[in-house]
Amino acid sequence: MDSLSHYLQIVLLGIVEGVTEFLPISSTGHLLIAEHWLGTQEPDIFNVVIQAGAILAVLFIYWQRITDLFSNIDKREARDYLLKIGLAFLVTTVLILLITVKLKIKLPESLTPVAWATFIGGLVIFAIEFLAKNLYPHEDISWFEAVVVGTGQVIAAIFPGASRSGSTIMAGMAVGMKRPSVTQFSFLVGIPTMFAASAYATFKDRKDLHGAGHQLIIDTALGFVVSGIVAFFVVKWLLRFVQSHTFNGFALYRVILGGVLLIGLYTKAIPDVTNEVAKPTATPLMAPALTLATNPETTPPKPLPATNVESVPPAPLPVLNPASPATWAPASAQNSAAPATNADSSMPATNFPRALPVTNAPPAAGQ
Repeated sequence: MDSLSHYLQIVLLGIVEGVTEFLPISSTGHLLIAEHWLGTQEPDIFNVVIQAGAILAVLFIYWQRITDLFSNIDKREARDYLLKIGLAFLVTTVLILLITVKLKIKLPESLTPVAWATFIGGLVIFAIEFLAKNLYPHEDISWFEAVVVGTGQVIAAIFPGASRSGSTIMAGMAVGMKRPSVTQFSFLVGIPTMFAASAYATFKDRKDLHGAGHQLIIDTALGFVVSGIVAFFVVKWLLRFVQSHTFNGFALYRVILGGVLLIGLYTKAIPDVTNEVAKPTATPLMAPALTLATNPETTPPKPLPATNVESVPPAPLPVLNPASPATWAPASAQNSAAPATNADSSMPATNFPRALPVTNAPPAAGQ
């Protein structure tokens, strides 16, 4: 791939991230879909850091709101709001560490769970929008609702395709929060969450980032800038949209997209690249040694057994044991005190059958 095509792919991934990060349709899921479609797979640090670029757009949009909160921190309303943001962030951090570090749960990277999360997430949005009609929405945010929003972020982290913004907004609406107020709270909680995730990913993969050279750094920086610019305009539009619209349109999009993906995956029309790579090349009934020997060009032949007749003494001829006519035994066994009854323990591996009758057996020595 030439440099121009490579950078066009990076720009496209940045646009996908910027458009989908704050819409309830999952940026992580769309990044996986885009990478499969483009035939590339960027490292985790790339996907996480360009999400921080989109979050940076929220920081600029809400800069005045954030400075007002900190400048009025001596007032209870502003102080409680900041503490609730901190509580939601703390809940997310503790649960994520418990799931990924303590329980060692590996997050899925293939398209199938993304497709299911996209499809089911659309149905959940339909259900919560219907439920919200019978609730009495309120502007203020309680401590319990802050915990619920923090838990919603964890759902999105475990199930790529669930959408961080969609999970948090729907979780808040399910407990009675107004759509505009929970959207703003969700975006503000996302600022420390995504910056912390980006910092952690950078620290964890610092050796890989250093070993990859300058190319990964350039790609990540380009995706970061593109996603931030695109997300700025998307967030501005979304904040106006939620004032007078529901999320049912996004739910319909998710159901259609998830359904198409599931049909394509299960009919093999859409290859699930990650799953195919992970599949073993041999069936469970095939022995490992036979599996390795299927390619004669790359597998060296097994050494033949020793054929030096001078160094290997000849094995005694098998004769019919008089004590047991149906049992084979070496000639030396007839001179022993006890008749041989088990040829396996005294015979070398000569692949002789155990009970094959002999019609013209040569006379043994000494008979």
